[in-house]
Amino acid sequence: MTDESPRILLAEDDASFRETLALEFTERGYTVRQAGSLEDVETVLAGGFVPRFAVVDLRLGRDDGLHVVERIVASSPDARSVILTGYGSLATAVTAMKLGAVNYLAKPVSIKRLERALWTDEPDPQEVAVPSPRESLARHEREYIEYVLLQCEGNISKAARWLGIHRQSLQRKLRKYSP
Repeated sequence: MTDESPRILLAEDDASFRETLALEFTERGYTVRQAGSLEDVETVLAGGFVPRFAVVDLRLGRDDGLHVVERIVASSPDARSVILTGYGSLATAVTAMKLGAVNYLAKPVSIKRLERALWTDEPDPQEVAVPSPRESLARHEREYIEYVLLQCEGNISKAARWLGIHRQSLQRKLRKYSP
């Protein structure tokens, strides 16, 4: 592999999924570094690895993938980051984009779609989802709760006060509508 190959950082806490992605990107000619936590990301970046691309899991074990995106942007402003999540919400997608991510994709995702998201801002017309004209009230409620939790940095008590409900009620809602 030459120094001309694109450099990619894979920040994913699921080791088998991370290994699969690493293998796929290596076969496509990328120089790959892997991280299973924010601390691992710090180690990779401190070691002099300057990624052109990053694939970041939104929930990176106990760490928040949004912090990883912030860290990558701080060290490599031109790096293009894509957030992968099984827990998608409008609030986290907007926050990810504001922090510097170029795309936000729901798992499972094909390697072809992921690679296209890294390289281009243009969506594939065949993969553009047509929004449902009727989204459920529960879906909107869940997205708003996610937004409030983001604003409160995950503090349940503070979020419950913001929403004007009891902390236990908020916890029940979170369990009821867990992704």
